[in-house]
Amino acid sequence: MALGVLNNISAIYAQNNLSNTQASLSKTLQQLSSGSRINSGADDAAGLSLANGLQASSTALTQSASNASEGVDFLQVADGALSQVTNLLNRAVTLATEASNGTLNSSQTSAADAEYQKILTEVNTINSTTEYNGIQDFAQNAVFTVGNANDKIDISNGTANTGQITFTLGSGSSAKTITVDGSGTAAPAAGEVSIGSNATLSTLASLVNANLGSNVASVIGGQLILTGGATASLGTGDNLSTTVAPPTTAGGTIAVGDANDKLTPTAALSVTLNGTTTALSTTAWGATGTGGTLADLAAAINDAAGSAVATVSGNNIVLGAGATITGGSLTESEKVQSSASNSSIAIFTSDGTISTSYNNSATDAVKADTSALGLANTSLTSTSAAQAALTAINSAITSVAADRGTIGANINTLTAVGNVMTTQSTNTLSAENDVTATDYGQATSDMSKYQILSQTGIAALSQANQSQQLITKLLQ
Repeated sequence: MALGVLNNISAIYAQNNLSNTQASLSKTLQQLSSGSRINSGADDAAGLSLANGLQASSTALTQSASNASEGVDFLQVADGALSQVTNLLNRAVTLATEASNGTLNSSQTSAADAEYQKILTEVNTINSTTEYNGIQDFAQNAVFTVGNANDKIDISNGTANTGQITFTLGSGSSAKTITVDGSGTAAPAAGEVSIGSNATLSTLASLVNANLGSNVASVIGGQLILTGGATASLGTGDNLSTTVAPPTTAGGTIAVGDANDKLTPTAALSVTLNGTTTALSTTAWGATGTGGTLADLAAAINDAAGSAVATVSGNNIVLGAGATITGGSLTESEKVQSSASNSSIAIFTSDGTISTSYNNSATDAVKADTSALGLANTSLTSTSAAQAALTAINSAITSVAADRGTIGANINTLTAVGNVMTTQSTNTLSAENDVTATDYGQATSDMSKYQILSQTGIAALSQANQSQQLITKLLQ
């Protein structure tokens, strides 16, 4: 290579290599100081994309575990409230058992009933006020209540199968509406559906859910509950009615949705006691009678039988041994008890394995008021009333225990979901760590290499610069 001073090619080579070494050393020091192998897209574009995706998944899984934990907290509040309801009902059992004994005088019976009524009030208070973060733990609003979930229903307007109920979900242009009529086998009008014959509350709920596209209607016991903002309204003069069959065996009961609902006979009613059959008052309970409430019916039965064989307990008439009712069935006119809808809570997890409403779906809704528990209008004012109340209280205790079992199953489900989410989050973080974490063994070796190369590069650059000075020897 010819000697010259215009370009020091050796120095340029040494300088370029030294620059590359310094860049590699800087990158290695950045990895060592940050703990991350990828500090910019230039380090590893594909690895950065993968790492960011894993990080997003891990964040979502972590929040999902937190969501499940909050769901458990929500349900534990409900379970704790129901445990207090059970304690109150256990005290009610004591009072009812005591009042069932004929040795109490009227003052003592009144005192027992006063405490019992306060217990019922507190049960209703627990149902209406128990909440988590402003969200009701228990289902609140029954649109319709019947005595038995299997009772046949009809929608009428003075004439059978001519009434309508309109259900609405949402508001404005996005609102969904379905009108259910009682046309039976006749073709419903445009935009309407018919409940048909032999329909029950479950039939009505299924129609609502199928047409509104959401599980907004569910049946809990004998109650139709709306959730998710859905509302219901009866047409002017319309009503929903149920068919109530009187008991055909001694010691049976007549169950209605509300003791204050009007009952109308479909045929003349009679009471049979010890082989003797006596017709009830034809004005109220004849084939074209005006009917009355549950209490009116019990009074008519007792008048006809000549003894107190019928006792009203909550929304039931309990017949004494040896007494039966013969004749036609009863038609009960139901009212829209609430047009409001429950608040709802859904526990969501990012992988889509769990997205379930826990306080408002047909299988998970819990309603703990005295009506849902069959204790409304019960009392301890007499021996027979106390005995009827005792039966209702024991049934309510069983119902609350079943509700706590439902809540407990959901708690276990959410706990398991939370554990799964936590495990998935940990594994995802581990995968992200494999992609992004600095390999300190390799990085420290690289650092030593680049430090040595930096020193040799500087020495080489110095030698290259000195070699140019040899040309001055030729000019001497």
